[in-house]
Amino acid sequence: MITVTEYSEQVCYIEIDRPGKLNALDKETIEGMIDFLKASASSAQFNVLVISGSNGFFSAGADLSWMKEGMTQTAEANMADAQLFNQLYRQMTEYPKPIIVRVDKGAYGGAIGLMACADVVITSPDAIFRFSETALGLIPATVAPYIVKKVGNGNARYLLLSGHLFNGDDAMLYGLVHILEPADDIETATRETAIQMAALGPKATQQTKKLLNQLDHATYNFDETTTNLCASLIASARTTNEGQEGVTAFFEKRKPNWNR
Repeated sequence: MITVTEYSEQVCYIEIDRPGKLNALDKETIEGMIDFLKASASSAQFNVLVISGSNGFFSAGADLSWMKEGMTQTAEANMADAQLFNQLYRQMTEYPKPIIVRVDKGAYGGAIGLMACADVVITSPDAIFRFSETALGLIPATVAPYIVKKVGNGNARYLLLSGHLFNGDDAMLYGLVHILEPADDIETATRETAIQMAALGPKATQQTKKLLNQLDHATYNFDETTTNLCASLIASARTTNEGQEGVTAFFEKRKPNWNR
């Protein structure tokens, strides 16, 4: 689920609020985020949106319990679930107000996609990041277009194919992060940045973001064919023996059978 924690000085603060699951993104949470973005796009109540995670951690990415459901779903339901990340990333990208993502401690997999779709990302040098999909026999399909757009194809190849851990310093070098602050200072830095941005001309800011999106679209055209391909790849991976084995091994705290 998501929780609106505060409206202050033309800034709205929301949290991904599943602390018992490291704020992993399940169907309900993603749908909640999509609904909030749609409902608040034209709101005059605030000019800047800040997204963070509850309990001092940003997000562990897609909820693996939800991923595991793919084996028992119909093909139509599985595909619909796979499209949800596409819808969320698109809503964030096209959201008319600036979005700041505050990343405490780290993010994994699909949660890094939220960073890639934000306008400003703030984290600490010691935060930890990883694209862990292939280690689980899954494919980082829906997040890949946004990561390629953000960090370039060469960096995306390294990050998505190696699955290695990297920190906030690395994330800034790759272009995933804009502001680095010590962990204890992230909240203050986020608030100061949000208030500064919220004081700018709201219409001019929205038109500037619209212009930037149009310029992006000229280079990266995420048409229906592309988004359907991405969704079909992850939907398929959720039902394969390898994908099911990888997720099952994660829950059983053992190595998957291809890595014994």
